[in-house]
Amino acid sequence: MYEITRKVCIDAGHRIPDHTSECRNLHGHRYEIHATCQARDLQTSGPERGMVIDFSVVKEELEKQISHLCDHGLIVDADDETMTEMLGIANSDIQWVKEHEAAKAVSNVPGFKVYLVPFPPTCEHLAKHWYAIMSDALKTRTNGHVRAKKIRVYETPNSYADFPSGDLIVDN
Repeated sequence: MYEITRKVCIDAGHRIPDHTSECRNLHGHRYEIHATCQARDLQTSGPERGMVIDFSVVKEELEKQISHLCDHGLIVDADDETMTEMLGIANSDIQWVKEHEAAKAVSNVPGFKVYLVPFPPTCEHLAKHWYAIMSDALKTRTNGHVRAKKIRVYETPNSYADFPSGDLIVDN
C-alpha cells in the first residue's frame, strides 16, 4: 500500500453555540487540512507514472471541495438560530441543509461567505465531513484507483482531529 499526503490551509470563522467556554463565541482559526491518499499500486503509465497521484491533483480537489467554499468565510450550524438570524440566512437554505443532511454554500448573505452545515462545526465534524467529500472526489477523479485514507484537520497548531481514525484497507 502506498500513500501520500497533501495539505491546504484556510482561514474560517465558526462558533460552537452549546460549548461552555470561549468557543461559544464567534471566532476564527487557521485550519490546516491534510488529505492522506492511498493506492495499492503506483501508476504504471502516463504523466503520473511512479506516483499514487500527482500532489497537484490532490491540491486541486482540496481547493475545489474545501478552500473555495470555506476560506475566509463562516462555517455555520443550520441549528444555530442566533447566527442564522443575524446573517439573514433564508429559511429555505436552512431547511434544505437539514433535510438533505448536507452542507451548502449560502450566497444570499451580502458581505459574508457562509458555509451552512448540518452539525456543530467542531474539528471532529469538519474532519468527517471533508473526508466524505474528498473521498468521493478522489474516487471519481481516479476511477477508483486512489482513495482518501484520512483527513486530518488542525484547528490550532497543537490540536487536530482525524477521520477516520486507524488504518483503512482499500478494496481495489
